[in-house]
Amino acid sequence: MKCYKRIIPLILACMMLAGCGQNVYKKGVESLENKDYAAAQENFQKAVEDKKNVADSYRGLGIAYYEQEKYKDALAAFENAVSAGTKETGTICNMMAVCKMQTENYEDAISYYEKALDHSDCSDDMKQEIQFNVIVCYEKLEDWDNAKAKLEDYVTAYPDDEKAAKEAEFLKTR
Repeated sequence: MKCYKRIIPLILACMMLAGCGQNVYKKGVESLENKDYAAAQENFQKAVEDKKNVADSYRGLGIAYYEQEKYKDALAAFENAVSAGTKETGTICNMMAVCKMQTENYEDAISYYEKALDHSDCSDDMKQEIQFNVIVCYEKLEDWDNAKAKLEDYVTAYPDDEKAAKEAEFLKTR
């Protein structure tokens, strides 16, 4: 999740450029920048209600909910953002996957993670995080064969990852 510290400012900048003249929307962006997620949530919700920058407002609302660990609400907001025209990027797919994972919908999480990996905006750090999270999802599903196969691929790509070594030890018992 550390990669979001680099990605969220980029999203916020894009949102600001698209939101010129939209006061409540701009307040939402400012609130996100100031890490005042409750205020951001309120402002973006108002922007959605006022039909101002709807797709971007839903995306901002999703980020605000996500940062507050309100994953079910974040997922709904991200889905509404995509329906309203927000491009389904690797970052958005990854955040949606995390929401699915946090709400224990591991099959859908895997699907979103796979979608995220197909996008060019997926950084190397994000790819590594996604691949590890896919392993965890398979473990939660008790799909040991897929978890082991994904871990083997992961260790090949990231041989020095200590978390992977711990997962390998865990999976040896399965």
